[in-house]
Amino acid sequence: MDRENRGVNPNLRSIFWLLWVFFSTVTYGIVCIILSAISRKMARSLGRIWNLHLLGFGGVKVEVRGIEKLDMNARYVFVANHQSALDIPVLIAGLKHQLSFIAKKELFMIPFFGWGIAALGHIWIDRGNARKAHNSIERAVRRLRNENISLMLFPEGTRSIDGKLGEFKQASFTLALRAGVQVVPVAIKNAASLLPKSTLFIRPGIVYLEICDPISIEGAEITKGELSTQVRETLKGILEK
Repeated sequence: MDRENRGVNPNLRSIFWLLWVFFSTVTYGIVCIILSAISRKMARSLGRIWNLHLLGFGGVKVEVRGIEKLDMNARYVFVANHQSALDIPVLIAGLKHQLSFIAKKELFMIPFFGWGIAALGHIWIDRGNARKAHNSIERAVRRLRNENISLMLFPEGTRSIDGKLGEFKQASFTLALRAGVQVVPVAIKNAASLLPKSTLFIRPGIVYLEICDPISIEGAEITKGELSTQVRETLKGILEK
């Protein structure tokens, strides 16, 4: 355990962290909504600061491997496993690209948090309505093409209960193919042990991001099923090391 975390009661840390999450979500959410009316880029920068603070107050550090595989001026579709509520702040902290997440519509209904992520340009999807889901995919593709952003997908659809890689929903890869940019698998390791799905109590520690080789889509004859299998096998190989 890090020196600065020694002697800190874990339950007390978690209580303070949860209180900070609540109050900072309200504060940052309001400011991001206001700032997005002036500049979405500035609002995204503030959102990144919020996520860095969230990890810092929780005693969570991020170690990234393979960042040299990415072109900072390129746009990508990143595909990651989903272990914990920490995954999004960890990805925002570890990847230097401007990210837009595809998330279930229910998250956008949460006061302040949902309003804030909508203002930042993240995209909701209605999983129970095929037509609306298709419209969300098209909206995400247009945003990637028209703005300097990359898209972030969690094809498992929900957080893993035990930290193990779940089955992939192939609909995510329809978006990846439509976007026409390189697809980059990103393995998240150890997030589930720091903040499991079953609890709100956080533990300090390190989350590891492993950036895999980008997969070229342009000109490739590949189906969404084949792409899903390739990405899943890549992530599975890393997570089982």
